[in-house]
Amino acid sequence: MRRSDGPQSDGARWDGGYVTDVAYTSNVYREATPPWLALTALLFGQRPPDLARPFRYADLGCGNGMTALVVAATCPHAEVWGFDFNPAHIETARTWAAAAALTNITFVETSFADLAARDANAVPEFDFIVSHGVLSWISPANQRLVIEIIGQRLRAGGLASLTYNVTTGWGAMQPLHTLMHLIAEVRPERTDLALPAIFDQLTQLKDGGAKYFTANPSVEARLDTLSKLDSRYLAHEFLNADWHPLMAATVMDAMAAAKCQFLGSATLTENYDAVSQPSAMLPLIAVATDPRLRETLRDLGMAQAFRRDVYRRGMVPLQPAEHAALLDAVGFARIAAPPAGDVAFTTAAGTVVGRPEIYQPLLALSTDGPVTLATVRQAEALAARPTGELLQALVLLVAGGYVHPLLPDPAAGQATARALNRAIARVSADGLDMPRLVAPAIGSVISADALETAVIGQLLDGAEADETALTEHVLDLLRRTGRTLRWEGEVVEDPTEARRRATELVRAMLGPRATLLRALGVLASRAAP
Repeated sequence: MRRSDGPQSDGARWDGGYVTDVAYTSNVYREATPPWLALTALLFGQRPPDLARPFRYADLGCGNGMTALVVAATCPHAEVWGFDFNPAHIETARTWAAAAALTNITFVETSFADLAARDANAVPEFDFIVSHGVLSWISPANQRLVIEIIGQRLRAGGLASLTYNVTTGWGAMQPLHTLMHLIAEVRPERTDLALPAIFDQLTQLKDGGAKYFTANPSVEARLDTLSKLDSRYLAHEFLNADWHPLMAATVMDAMAAAKCQFLGSATLTENYDAVSQPSAMLPLIAVATDPRLRETLRDLGMAQAFRRDVYRRGMVPLQPAEHAALLDAVGFARIAAPPAGDVAFTTAAGTVVGRPEIYQPLLALSTDGPVTLATVRQAEALAARPTGELLQALVLLVAGGYVHPLLPDPAAGQATARALNRAIARVSADGLDMPRLVAPAIGSVISADALETAVIGQLLDGAEADETALTEHVLDLLRRTGRTLRWEGEVVEDPTEARRRATELVRAMLGPRATLLRALGVLASRAAP
């Protein structure tokens, strides 16, 4: 977006005013993965695409392609496509695909206009089409094209995922977005490097007594939070020419024209009003039978800032017996250590604490291996509980990051996922932060810091699970990349103490953490593949 010749009309820009002078962050979005979307569809009584069979997945505006790459690596029987107009993003995505030797993924550099105009035989129909963080950051014309592409390319019964900023949470920021974009346009620096000066000017505006801040008291806290975030993220979030928070009803109307109906939220807690809404809102929402009205009330009730909508092309409700059987068969795997105390969830309404008589037995069951709703219902400690209550508890454990839905064949993508993990370990060793490991059993990722990815990379490359050798590798990584070792939030500066703490970290990785990683297919059944 930065140019030496100053502002131009959007018609003269290939980027349409979208930030392109700095690449977007390489994130993976769990709510956009097939197992998560399939579970969401099932919760609303609709048949999801069969993940045990070959399926097609498309990511519109895929950025650096990490979510699509994870889908391709964990589902080798899938055909995955990623589309983005930024050549830097597509080059990065293709480099990752080559590094992991993925042959079932295609990245295409194309605009939404060109993609919508392509011959029907040039691009196949898809079972899943996702578009994360795109709709609010493009022009209204491009918004229409995204939905047109979904109407063209999503097969009957397929699922679409659209995420976007919502007016109820961001409306007060719209004037400041305009100001931030205007400041960025006239500054010579790259957009991410211009952000400190932009925030300085916003502070001067506030301290100068601008009544806007008095009239919108939530804005000051929002700006303080934003100023601490990754500058690349902020550049793409706020310095584009287009920034359009939307209302759910508007998106629903547009998707209806593409023959797609709203199912629910991939932010799973938001589908349960009792844990996500102020109690006084519940009667009002309960009588709202129109989904457009209901979602608008929900967004107002929680001052919704970001939606993760899931749509289906055509609605064919499952018969009760088949619906129950499909829910019973979904597997759930533990992805994090159980909490020492209460099981807590962060929702739009605040922190919700799960009832220990339900959640503690559930977590105990998942510690022993994957569980299903059927096995949970048969557990002695839970047998008297209503099925709906147990299902809600499992779903909240998924939302809270304690468990995750399994792929039908948890072992199918182990080889390709490990190849992608080796590539992650290599870039981490070169100094790039990539805080995740691909978990083939769940078709997604789990969080991991640079030191853990380094250790796992060594094990995947055939190193012995030797505590001393792996500790030396960790210390060497710290020296080469200039990273610091932290313990309980503090930087460890003493070399002797750093060695001791690094040894403890490696020991933990080779112990309980390795057990979890083997269960998720990150590592083979022994410490090294």
